[in-house]
Amino acid sequence: MKKKFLLCVFAAAFCLSGGVFVASCDDVDNPVDNPSTDGETAYVVAATVGEASYLVAVSSLDEGTVSTKGKGTEVIGGTYWVYKGLDYVFALVYNKGGAGTGASYYLGADGKMKEKYTYTFNRITSYGTWGDKVVTVSTGNSSQKDDEQNVAQALLFNYLDATDGSQEEGTLIAENFLGNGEKVTWAGLVEANNKIYTSVIPMGMSKYGIKAWPDKVTDQELITKADGGSGSGAYTAGVIPSTQYPDNAYVAIYSGTNFNGTPVIATTDKIGYACGRMRSQYYQTIWPADNGDVYVFSPGYGRTAVSSSDLKKVTGKKPSGVMRIKAGATDFDPDYYVNFEEIGTKHPIFRCWHISEDYFLLQLYKKGADDMIHGGTSADVCELAIFKAEDRTIIPVTGLPAEGKFGGEPYGENGYAYMAVTVTTGEHPAFYKIDTKTGKAVKGLTVEADAITTVGKMKYPSK
Repeated sequence: MKKKFLLCVFAAAFCLSGGVFVASCDDVDNPVDNPSTDGETAYVVAATVGEASYLVAVSSLDEGTVSTKGKGTEVIGGTYWVYKGLDYVFALVYNKGGAGTGASYYLGADGKMKEKYTYTFNRITSYGTWGDKVVTVSTGNSSQKDDEQNVAQALLFNYLDATDGSQEEGTLIAENFLGNGEKVTWAGLVEANNKIYTSVIPMGMSKYGIKAWPDKVTDQELITKADGGSGSGAYTAGVIPSTQYPDNAYVAIYSGTNFNGTPVIATTDKIGYACGRMRSQYYQTIWPADNGDVYVFSPGYGRTAVSSSDLKKVTGKKPSGVMRIKAGATDFDPDYYVNFEEIGTKHPIFRCWHISEDYFLLQLYKKGADDMIHGGTSADVCELAIFKAEDRTIIPVTGLPAEGKFGGEPYGENGYAYMAVTVTTGEHPAFYKIDTKTGKAVKGLTVEADAITTVGKMKYPSK
């Protein structure tokens, strides 16, 4: 599984599942075997101890124990980690809606991680890679206003160069992006078939949009009469705060080296919008298989838009499902559709990742669609399964600790997925190696830390 994709916030996943990492060991230095890092490459694990974040290189994820003490390098507390090929890993810090900060690191010849460059950029709601650059995406105000001083919303980009530390900014008007009057955000950047694919998420209509395209308002009752909501769901009077099109999925397909060109928009009404969601963060749920086919997964979140006495919403009906855009095509394959609520445990997805070939690791709502719709941030997402896309089949993952919670991003290699698991019984977190053919998981490397964030492979510069 190439780490060329939108990563997710490990802390958010734990918040959604109601679980947290708890340090339950004392400060006594226990003997560990600290696997060696001989060879041309090493696995670089991101982990946390208390408030500190570390990167530590190991030679294997299959067995042994490693400590961040002495072996690890303390780094900035990344909210997200992006492995750029085998050369760099980027730590990106969310900063709770403020300006983002970040740094890139490389693997030194001595097996220690070294800082390369630091960055400051707009806040992050989505991110990925494109060529030599790591790209961050967020939404915010543009410089464009109408005659009533309503501000048009924009997609704000930062291009962080992995080779020389430079960075560029870009802006794209998010209003009426899909031609339906709504502002949008993006969830995920996928490099495949010499193109970039991104899931486009409609987010309702702003004051600017309602004034500019009044004919795009499908129901005047959807326009808010007063301020309301809280946190990432807060809204003002005179807007439509959620989409009028919850049962549609959109994928923008770009060529070139930036987002200045006009994309092709692939659209379907067989599934709802494609992203995982946790407050203001949008998790990638579009992934390419090894043959270039791009699979577009939807949790069916449109069903969570429920009207109240003071706020009318358009409630979706589509279940969790997946469609695909075949390699070289620019529209959805009309002959491919899978309803996840009709196969396996019949549970909707929360997040997903490509592992190898046409195998995908799914993180599911363990208690089903009703818990997803009504459970909010307390919904249980502690179920994993393997999806074989060509066969349209699901295999449950077995062998995981019953009390385990999942953390960070899985890493895929040679037909296996390595997922970090923590338990509440006092043991340190560990990687579990999942066979994509059978779904069987076995315990691998243990990390003496409070939490494992993610892992990726990197190479030594001198070898």
